[in-house]
Amino acid sequence: MTFSAILKKDLSKLPFGSKACQRAELSGMIGSVATISVSENGAMAISIKTENPAVAARCYQLMKTLYQIKPKIKIEKTRKFKEHRAYRVVVEEPWTAKIILEDCQILSYNANGQAFFANQVPEKFKKQQNQTKAYIRGAFLGSGSVSNPEKTYHLELVGKKTPLANKKIEKKIERSSATGTEQCAYLQSIKTILDSYEIKSNLIHRKAHWVLYLKEGASVVDFLSVIGAHRGLLEMENIRIVKEVRNDVNRQVNCETANLNKTIAASYDQVADIMLIKEQFGLKNLPRNLYEIAELRLNYPDASIKELGERLDPPVGKSGVYHRLKKLNQIAADLKRK
Repeated sequence: MTFSAILKKDLSKLPFGSKACQRAELSGMIGSVATISVSENGAMAISIKTENPAVAARCYQLMKTLYQIKPKIKIEKTRKFKEHRAYRVVVEEPWTAKIILEDCQILSYNANGQAFFANQVPEKFKKQQNQTKAYIRGAFLGSGSVSNPEKTYHLELVGKKTPLANKKIEKKIERSSATGTEQCAYLQSIKTILDSYEIKSNLIHRKAHWVLYLKEGASVVDFLSVIGAHRGLLEMENIRIVKEVRNDVNRQVNCETANLNKTIAASYDQVADIMLIKEQFGLKNLPRNLYEIAELRLNYPDASIKELGERLDPPVGKSGVYHRLKKLNQIAADLKRK
């Protein structure tokens, strides 16, 4: 089972909370993933499709608890894998579907009494934080996914192609798919809420769908906190900590390795200069301070500048040792030119 499936299973076990929160969560599911069909005579039906049986069960229980109905659950085989299944929670009774859509603020009416489908998070569920969080949880259960944090940090909500989104309902009406603008507007309304929680997200268009996605680990963690996925949040935080420690260790090792390589390369050049001076000029002919540092470098080719300075009597700082080695380099360069 994927990390995303486990996360949704855990979320589906959360207590329902107040009736208002239940309504908000169901509204999030319907708004994000449901197909709403309208016949020519205006009869409506709701179909919520999910590949997660726990999500289908939660949707069923929400409808049963709120409206004392027993929606149908249909099991479909998909083409992805041989044994892969999808689940549909279906409300076919027109009057019941209409009540649910109105109660969840999906179906609204303008000042002239004309009905239309909302393509954004209903204002009613933005007024109370617990209802707002419940709505976002429902939207995630319906259309969300999250990558395994061991590999990468990525969470997204995928926009749907919805019949009649934001289309006025007349006596006779044909089915119509949601435009890209409507997909974008719906996800933008969710993005605005995430912005209010200081959760960084982005909108992109991908394969005929708009996608709201989060890439930073901190943003994904904050999102999980908002929707109440505390177990997944803790697991992800543990993974993040291990990753950060591992990365810090790797950076430190890489830095120390790079410094060691630089020290060895510089030492090799310094020893080569000193051997040239020894062969063509003689080390004993050097000033005492240069002779001492030359002998030390030959005896301790792997020592750092600091270590060489500490071995001198009296000890000399790094700048003093560097200055003497530079003098030896200049002497070797003069000998090469002769």
